[in-house]
Amino acid sequence: MVRINLLPKEVLERRRYEKWYAYVFIVFAVLLALVAIMWGYFWFSGAQKNGDLQLLQEQSQKLKTQAEAFSIFEQKEQDLAKRQGVASTALAGRIDLGRLGEEVSLVLPDEVWLQTMSISQVDGLTLAAFTPYSSSHSMDVSYKSVAKTLVRVNELADVFNVWLTTASNSTFAGFVPVAGQTSLPAPVVSFGVKGKVKASAADTSGQK
Repeated sequence: MVRINLLPKEVLERRRYEKWYAYVFIVFAVLLALVAIMWGYFWFSGAQKNGDLQLLQEQSQKLKTQAEAFSIFEQKEQDLAKRQGVASTALAGRIDLGRLGEEVSLVLPDEVWLQTMSISQVDGLTLAAFTPYSSSHSMDVSYKSVAKTLVRVNELADVFNVWLTTASNSTFAGFVPVAGQTSLPAPVVSFGVKGKVKASAADTSGQK
């Protein structure tokens, strides 16, 4: 017996390919799933990267704010260093007036004592002093002590141009010859000394 298929050719072609439709749908579904998975992965990675980037930006902004705050302290530190440098320079060239006063007292002759002493880098050195004088001494003996005082003071490193301003015979009240006795006026030579104090390095550096 012979079978004759009277269906049109188009129908026959369609039926022949119908068995492949399921495989095509499966492959398409798999590809679609892969695309969805890849899209989800890239979306998640992008979101994570954006979060990291935002976090880094926030940290960068915080560090920038802190740096701006610390820059003020850095500027203050630089100003302080400059002031310390200026102060150190000024102090390095400054004459220690206390030390100079001590040196003056050390070089005075034993027979000379001070009534007043004034030292200033502006006004210079001023001394008011006494040295004993008696009728048994000739006039030049007491004045030798005065001259010795001038020479010794003038030899100090920070003093120059020392002059005798006044010198006269006088009496010194309060002299006690023996302990326990009443004080008596004693004959002395009263004299004054004037000298100049050398300018500090800081002062001379500003002069032209």
